[in-house]
Order: sequence, then structure tokens, then C-alpha cells
Amino acid sequence: MKFLKVNYPVYQTGVASRLLNDFLTSEFCYDRYGRNELVNPATNLYENEQEVEIKMSLPGYEKDQVKIEVAEDLLVVKGEAEDQTQKESRDVRVEFRTGNFEKKFRLSEKLDAAKINASFKNGILTITVSKKEETIPQRREVEIG
Repeated sequence: MKFLKVNYPVYQTGVASRLLNDFLTSEFCYDRYGRNELVNPATNLYENEQEVEIKMSLPGYEKDQVKIEVAEDLLVVKGEAEDQTQKESRDVRVEFRTGNFEKKFRLSEKLDAAKINASFKNGILTITVSKKEETIPQRREVEIG
């Protein structure tokens, strides 16, 4: 069985761009396994006026297999789990695996490292980092005289 490459990313719509990419990369670079993203969990970052939220997709992990550490301005998320792939079978398509990973985030001076909360639900790790009070913009209404 052979899978064909049919879905190109939006930024690769030109013919020259596709040909150059096909020439420079291997056949397996279109799947996450070929690009070595298996040890790098998918992560979304969100920011509002009060906080920054980090969401990591961790399918196959339990809460006790994930550790979060803060050292000075560095937030480190570590995961430790056995690779659960079947050794007696051949990989046809692999989009996620469990295994050891480490992901680091540098905290800016606007974030309060002492106010970090985390929750783990349905394979999604959510880390919330509050902003320092002096960096939150204060709003007030000004009367017109």
C-alpha cells in the first residue's frame, strides 16, 4: 500500500514551490514521523490582557507522566512514557506516539513565574501563566468637559 501526497499546505500553491520542495525533501517529509515531530507535541499559545495560555496535545499520556518545572525565566514541560507501538507489525502510517519529550518556553519579564496553573483533561495539558500587575493595561473612562 502506498500513500500519495495530495494535500499541499496553503503556502505551497505554486508549481515551482511544489517542485522545489519535492526535490529538496524526502518522500516522508509530509507526515509528522518523517519530520521528527513525534517527540514535539503540538502546542497552541493564546494571549489576552491578563494571562498567557499554553495548550499541549498529549494523546496517550496520563497526568502523572507529565512534569512541569520553572527555573528563573524558563518553563519546562517533560513527559515520560513508554512507546506503545506494536513491535511485531510494520508502520503504515504513524501520526502520534508516546515517548519521552521535553519542551521549553522562555517566560518574558511581563509574565509572573509565581502565578502558573496547570490542568490536564482529555489528553490536553493547559498551562496558564498570569501577567504581572504593572503590565496589565488599566482602562478608565474620561469625561468630556
